[in-house]
Amino acid sequence: MPEETLVLCLGNSIRRDDGVGWRVAEALLVDSPLPGVEVRMTALSGLYLLDEMEGYDRVVVVDAVATGRHAPGTVLSFPLEAVHAAPGPAPHGLGLPSAMEVARRMGAAVPSRVDVVAIEVADMHAIGYGLSAAVAAAVPEAAERVREALSGRAAA
Repeated sequence: MPEETLVLCLGNSIRRDDGVGWRVAEALLVDSPLPGVEVRMTALSGLYLLDEMEGYDRVVVVDAVATGRHAPGTVLSFPLEAVHAAPGPAPHGLGLPSAMEVARRMGAAVPSRVDVVAIEVADMHAIGYGLSAAVAAAVPEAAERVREALSGRAAA
């Protein structure tokens, strides 16, 4: 029987801090197992994330963000509904909140609950390997926030 919950870690390992989601996935997989939870890494975005989430009732998304409102390495956690993003210019450019809304309007099955664990980064576009020191230091806290979200103890 497949897992009911998905931890979907987004990123790109050759874009420096944008790869933090994958480091969180690795931390979750190395630590004690999460029963009934699949941990998956992907570089996909937009509507393609709906394919990744298909069949799951509960999803925790882990990703880098560059809001400029927090210091790099700050870990944020919130329900996806708290994000009010405008639609992108094309289907492949849609953010996750917009993609979920499009899917709901079309009557597609979407997870009943999506939580987000986001790690603030200074630069989402730098090419190279390895995380900056502040972002690397945030990986254990982000992994703990994922565990909290899965247990229903999510903190803001």
